[in-house]
Amino acid sequence: MDRDGEAIDVETVSRSQMEPVFAIDADGTIAFANDRFYAISGLSSDTVIGTDYDRFGRIVEDGLDSLRTAVESVLADESSEERVELEMGHPEEAPVPRHLPAEARVTTLRSGGEPIGALVSLRRIGTRKAYERQLERQNERLEEFASVVAHDLRNPLNVAEGHLEIASEECESAHLASVDDALGRMWDIIENTLTLAKQGHHVGEKERVTLSEFVRQCWGTVSTSGATLEVEDGMTIRADVDRLRNLFENLFRNAVEHAGDEVTVHVGAIEDGFFLEDDGPGIPPTDRQRVFDLGYSTAADGTGYGLAIVKWIAEAHGWEVAVADSEGGARFEFTGVDVVRE
Repeated sequence: MDRDGEAIDVETVSRSQMEPVFAIDADGTIAFANDRFYAISGLSSDTVIGTDYDRFGRIVEDGLDSLRTAVESVLADESSEERVELEMGHPEEAPVPRHLPAEARVTTLRSGGEPIGALVSLRRIGTRKAYERQLERQNERLEEFASVVAHDLRNPLNVAEGHLEIASEECESAHLASVDDALGRMWDIIENTLTLAKQGHHVGEKERVTLSEFVRQCWGTVSTSGATLEVEDGMTIRADVDRLRNLFENLFRNAVEHAGDEVTVHVGAIEDGFFLEDDGPGIPPTDRQRVFDLGYSTAADGTGYGLAIVKWIAEAHGWEVAVADSEGGARFEFTGVDVVRE
């Protein structure tokens, strides 16, 4: 056999490998498996050779369909090499975790230049990659959970709002306004929870953003009553536009929520980033770390999600955000920003 024109002896090359290696014939049956495969799967050559490569299921616990597609692509000579990420199982008694992320490399086996099979080698992925995959799965489960909870909460909230509207028409009570405010807060919590669960620590494609123009646009989408915005011109950064908009909208709402309708908000540049400052009551030094905690708020009607979302968005961009010293109100500084230097 040869692999892409280079003569090889599959058994000689594969037997000494520390990870599982397989050779598959053009008809999709296993022609060879090394000792590592048998050690992990607990099978013998009598039950493997000549069988369908679905036998991989004994050691591939997640991603078998993707592996099957990759093998079929190579066998059909549509590709000379495919790489697939999957999860590999190890024996219970092995001194390693039973479930390990792995990468399958599928290459073409040739004879006389013609494809006659595929060689599949599996290797474990490093600790960092394993952590990334685990985090990705956790985020998927979190998003699914948040979506289900949000869906289940929307129905009773709609019913409550309907009864509140009827009650408002039939009687007058100062308590009804409190109920309306509480229902509004619940809607905010649902939307913020979905934002955190779906977007998390990820950003999309980064674009050039003229900060002054962008900030003014964001200001126009938030209910700021009599508040005033002051923006310094001259800074361009690279960021995910949608997530950056979410960041500023939450900062603006936070300023109005804690400093009142007449607050003045100032946005400007610092050496490696930008700041947002208001002239409200400020943040006590003892609370400067806690303000980014999920659920923390000093406002009576605050949800405690706004600044947590701001921090997540900043970290997703690779920035740092901190509450800085200010002569009056609250000042948030964002550093490590990708500033476009003309």
